[in-house]
Amino acid sequence: MKIVEFVSLANIIKRGRHSSLEGEGSRAAIFMSRLLVAIPFVFPCFVAAQDSAGRVKDGPPRITPEMKARTETIAQALEGLTPKGFTKKGPVERYTEANLYEKIDGRSELFQAYDVTGMTFVTFSRADDPARFIDVFLYDMSNSLGAFGVYSVERPPGSKAVAIGDGGHRAGADLFFRKGRYYATVLTSGSDEAVQKAASALADTLANRLRGEAAELWGLAMLPAKNRIEDTVQYLMVDALGLDFLTNTFKAQYRDGDLAFTAFVARCKSTASAAEVLARYKAHLEEFGEMAEPARIEGVSVVFAKAGDGDFDGVCQIGDVIVGVTAVKGRDGAVKAMTFLLKGLRISK
Repeated sequence: MKIVEFVSLANIIKRGRHSSLEGEGSRAAIFMSRLLVAIPFVFPCFVAAQDSAGRVKDGPPRITPEMKARTETIAQALEGLTPKGFTKKGPVERYTEANLYEKIDGRSELFQAYDVTGMTFVTFSRADDPARFIDVFLYDMSNSLGAFGVYSVERPPGSKAVAIGDGGHRAGADLFFRKGRYYATVLTSGSDEAVQKAASALADTLANRLRGEAAELWGLAMLPAKNRIEDTVQYLMVDALGLDFLTNTFKAQYRDGDLAFTAFVARCKSTASAAEVLARYKAHLEEFGEMAEPARIEGVSVVFAKAGDGDFDGVCQIGDVIVGVTAVKGRDGAVKAMTFLLKGLRISK
């Protein structure tokens, strides 16, 4: 059965007003043009309930001793980054998960769902043209899994991969990357060559400053690499596939000839917990789909169900892991997809 997920605008970030800068109208025009051409992509349901763009508010908050302690590392990382020909506009701003909404209202819940602990922000403008700018947001996501998660759901399909940190991409005139437990966004005023060159150099410098080893992500290791469309891999900490009982989930799209499908793996706390999740998944399929003939594949019992649009889901349990495919054309296609997935699956003991 094809699970319905909410759709939101991809990676639109409203920039705050820079009242001390010239070219305020240019920034507003840039935002509006990006808003009109933004490409929708899938977010977990809790994100879609918000204004997808979010709202960046003016004025940094007062820095409390607790805020200073929790954000000191990511604040220091943004010091001394001013590109040649640019001017730093104000001090580095600091936020914790408690007041993140003050800077990115409407988007803060996404980061909180991935256990963000702090965020720092700084902006630079060309000395000769303040309308040309670079905005830098640096998030402490507690661990590398959280950093990958928020990076993955903010990444629009078709974005250009770039070699920064543990993984990065370029979307339009903006850069995004992760490094260890950190996630950074480098947003610019546009495709101006000088601005882009400065932004790229800044991103490289920042990534090199951030400490953190590239940790193995269990879902990437578990899902087959063959035929996987890399820029579709996502880590969903909650509400995976729009289901409130499916958490701690990796998913990715695959294409094998004419066969296209989405595969997912969800790691539960225990085998007993996985059995409960599978039971709830079956109940969901029974309520909203048409149960199809099950099959035994690679020694595992697999449940199949058909949705009204003809797409099929397949799901099973292997130890503490829920394994499945969704949005597959026809039962035969679903059986083929599950066979491919189960043969290529790598579940550590």
